[in-house]
Amino acid sequence: MQTIQGDHERLDAFGRLFRRPRLAGALLGVTVAGAAMAHGGGSAGGHGTHRHERWVAPPPAYAAYRSDRWADLHAIGRGRELYRRHCEACHGADGRGTGPLAASLAHRPADLTNHFHRPPHDGDAYLFWRVSEGGTVEPFRGMGSAMPAFKQVLSEDERWDVLAYVHAFFHLGLARWEPVAPSGPGAGTEGAHGEGGHGHEGG
Repeated sequence: MQTIQGDHERLDAFGRLFRRPRLAGALLGVTVAGAAMAHGGGSAGGHGTHRHERWVAPPPAYAAYRSDRWADLHAIGRGRELYRRHCEACHGADGRGTGPLAASLAHRPADLTNHFHRPPHDGDAYLFWRVSEGGTVEPFRGMGSAMPAFKQVLSEDERWDVLAYVHAFFHLGLARWEPVAPSGPGAGTEGAHGEGGHGHEGG
């Protein structure tokens, strides 16, 4: 399992990347280019979990929801703790639906590394709806989803924070990054929190 210090180092690397728009754009372009359809494509990858094969449009009550914190390092840090407290038991530390409770569920947790965002903001409303209502709404209820409706547990801000962590560490694969030591003149002088809040428009 990752250490808290290791997470902080990865957040620092993430912050440095998003202070460089060209690099950030290149990364985001790679992560979304292979998505054939929103939250779709691919199999369970041998993890005993699942990936949704079709986009489910959120209901009108959620359709306008948007986030401006996908690259907000403070939000990602808060979301990390919330994820560990409320989500990791089912979705796992690796986000692949491999948590200790996953095997006991009739409908296995989703693989959160299946990245399906298409900027700008495509996916924001779906993600917020999914976390808010969990398995209490169709079609997920009919699939046997045991996911709680986190609107009963977490505030709106906390739900967005969890999603910011999921996006950074699982969708973009930050959990697999190794920080690179800075080099060259002025290396290491940039703060990790410089422009985090609005570096990435898309969800």
